[in-house]
Amino acid sequence: MNTKEISKLPYRNNVCCITFKDDKFLLIQNKSWPENWWKFPQGGIDQGETLEEAGSRELQEELGTNKFEIKGKSVNTNQYDWNNESVKLAGYRWRGQIQNYLLVEFLGDNNDIKINPEETQQYKWVTLEELWPSIDHDDKNFTNYKNTIEKVLQEFEIIKN
Repeated sequence: MNTKEISKLPYRNNVCCITFKDDKFLLIQNKSWPENWWKFPQGGIDQGETLEEAGSRELQEELGTNKFEIKGKSVNTNQYDWNNESVKLAGYRWRGQIQNYLLVEFLGDNNDIKINPEETQQYKWVTLEELWPSIDHDDKNFTNYKNTIEKVLQEFEIIKN
């Protein structure tokens, strides 16, 4: 499929769960990602699913626990195109994503987390300072990711403007 054909594909609706406990944030690393690439738990929104239902399902699928509480839904979104490999991996169904954001508190402890090895290599907890270099990458799949996360954290007053 060429670039012009890809540009006619729709965007996939996605939910990103900005997950925290106390002063730390939970990041995951996809199975095939480079060592320094991390993201918040996230995934597609199935037809008929609410944002909150999709977020809860994705957290359960990726982290193997339901010890979460959704604290808020952000007004911020991020629409971006994927790189060609991601378009191919998605079966040429979408050109990218429209990402919606939930603020989620983790209520359990690390023993409750059982990552899904089919999707995820590992997880880590990071401070706010450690968050930025973990999620800010020069790749089409990370377009505006850091900036939008920053806006969401400002929206919920986790960081000040």
